[in-house]
Amino acid sequence: MKRLTTVLIFLALIGSIMAQINVAPGMKMPEVKASYRTHVKIDVPDKGQKFMDIVVFSDINSQDFIQTLHYLESLKSKFRRSNDGKWMFQICVIVPNDTATLERFINAAGASFTVPIGSDINGKTFRNFLVAQVPSAVIGIDSAIAWLGPVMDLDSVISELMDGTFSIEDYRNISRMKMEMQTALRAGLPDVAAKTAEKILEKKPGDITSIQVILYSYEIKQQNGKAVAFLESCIAKCGKKTGALYMLLLDRIIRAGDLSIWQKTVNDAIRNAVTVDDKLNLAAFLAEQSPRFYFPAEQVLQLCSRILQDPETVKDPGFHANALEIAARTEFAACRLENAIKLQTKAVELRAKQKSPLVKSSTHALEYYKKIKTLSGKK
Repeated sequence: MKRLTTVLIFLALIGSIMAQINVAPGMKMPEVKASYRTHVKIDVPDKGQKFMDIVVFSDINSQDFIQTLHYLESLKSKFRRSNDGKWMFQICVIVPNDTATLERFINAAGASFTVPIGSDINGKTFRNFLVAQVPSAVIGIDSAIAWLGPVMDLDSVISELMDGTFSIEDYRNISRMKMEMQTALRAGLPDVAAKTAEKILEKKPGDITSIQVILYSYEIKQQNGKAVAFLESCIAKCGKKTGALYMLLLDRIIRAGDLSIWQKTVNDAIRNAVTVDDKLNLAAFLAEQSPRFYFPAEQVLQLCSRILQDPETVKDPGFHANALEIAARTEFAACRLENAIKLQTKAVELRAKQKSPLVKSSTHALEYYKKIKTLSGKK
């Protein structure tokens, strides 16, 4: 696993803020007709379970296609572990590209995914859902559309739907403002879009789409200092739901080139990482993105140790393997090769036992660590 997905999708520039799908909540979920790369098992909910069906529309030519797939992988793992059996959770990605083109792209990308990816058959699924733009997502609950919108909002919306706090009226009000925001962006008016985003944040603090729009307006004006201050204010308003925001803040600190607050922000981010998912995403970010000579090795090693000791981690073998791999990468960065090899070996064993498509990339990482160990022993 080269990157932890939740991180990357949040750090990606906004390509599409709001998909214009002309179907509405309450309607029957349209039929999905696609040819999948791998066999897709159709699950049947147990008695008393609610069924959440998530269809994501994308395109292999989209700039953020691979990041989107990684993000969806992380959501699949997160909500499978956190719903306590009350929900059956299914997700698929539909692309307009033919099967041969899709296969070549995925093979060239050198990554494996467990989320089913299907080629739309004769464009029928895109027409059934009236998709006008990608990426976009539709959530169905018990065969009826519950929500539709941008992919980056999936995490918060799924959480609200599962815990019963989702309000369709609030969604409709915010949706109208997001359409205005999108129109302003398409017209080349980022400041106007940012003003609308500020109104959305008044109603829904922490809305990632709106935060990204405001960050975009700062970025094109090269106002990284203001972006940092803005994110700090967002974190202050969002309480415990700050995992993704801290990673955005750390990224902006790097971009601003002012590392004087880097260590303090790392400390705050670790202290405020509440869920095991937030902790793992943060560990992955720090392992991948820390500035040279600023990698907080000791803290990330401790963070990885806590993640691996958390009972939540072992509930999902795939998530457990991800945690082992991030811990192995951190041990490797700290020049503790023996530990890295042990952890990576466990990750490979878990993936092999689950017949995961990621076993090949995990094995390659293990072979790399062993090779470096051999080379380090040579005079």
